[in-house]
Amino acid sequence: MLEGFKINCFPLNRAIRISIALPKEYNNTSRYYPVIYFLDGQNLYKDEDSYRGVSLGLDHIIEDLSFEGKEAIYVGIAAASNPERRDEEYESKTLADFIVSAIHPYLSGRYRMNNYIYSFGCSKACYTAIALNQSDIFKGMILLSPVVNLDAVKALSIPENNLCYIYSGKAEENGTCSKNTELLKEIFPNAIIHMDDNKEHSEVAWKLKISDALSYLVL
Repeated sequence: MLEGFKINCFPLNRAIRISIALPKEYNNTSRYYPVIYFLDGQNLYKDEDSYRGVSLGLDHIIEDLSFEGKEAIYVGIAAASNPERRDEEYESKTLADFIVSAIHPYLSGRYRMNNYIYSFGCSKACYTAIALNQSDIFKGMILLSPVVNLDAVKALSIPENNLCYIYSGKAEENGTCSKNTELLKEIFPNAIIHMDDNKEHSEVAWKLKISDALSYLVL
């Protein structure tokens, strides 16, 4: 069950498109569910919605996890439609701060969310996924192929007990992602690290890792 709407974000001077994927039995139960906030929400479901022309196919992943009894609320936060502006937004904490101060309070009042809230980011969106964990609302993060400013990450205050799952391919972005992963392991020593020989820095590779990350870390 997929819902969608927009929220005006004055700090970013744009409207943010939000998608909400609810469990199939959501309306037939009073259960409260864990929540995963996905950055780059425009890339989650349909290839035509992704500015790179390939989606993560999250709907199929959700269905497979549901068959295993693993249910959650999946929140997509769409990036700016201009890719250059997307990159600029993911280099600051503005979006993370707005999610914590405005979007999550609104959604938690509208949907049955429990206290297990996580963030998910790929590539440059990993910084925002990390920054969200400065808030005690968030309990962990999934980072796929991180392309981040390590000094900016070190300046954040992330609770030591927050969960962290990191994946990267050794050949992605000429080794940048794997190097960042090794350095992030020093910042988050309890992180679960998965690396392989992949060199494809795109949703094509990332969609293969989502189910494992969610199953191990969240659900």
